[in-house]
Amino acid sequence: MNDEKKSPSIIKKGKNLVEYSAKLIEYVKENMGTGEFFVTDEVYRQRYNICKSCDRFSEVRNECEECGCFIPAKAKIILDSCPLKKWDIVHDACAEKFERVFDEMNSEDS
Repeated sequence: MNDEKKSPSIIKKGKNLVEYSAKLIEYVKENMGTGEFFVTDEVYRQRYNICKSCDRFSEVRNECEECGCFIPAKAKIILDSCPLKKWDIVHDACAEKFERVFDEMNSEDS
């Protein structure tokens, strides 16, 4: 006897992913101005100072010559990181914020 449970079809999995992605995108749009997706001012200053001291930083354009990003925006986004590995995603803060996002999204389904 096979006790293995049957997995949902690929179509069902795809539908679930699309529905979840749509909810996540909607949540992000609604909460963009709340600070949920940005690092603290202290982390921002640290990132920005690292970029300013880098030889790939263009002071005239205020951008990274490696990735082309506008540093004042890039350094503020919680999910962003330096392409040269000089600073990374703030994993603890990111995990905490997105856990809260997912909890809120799931409570809306109830």
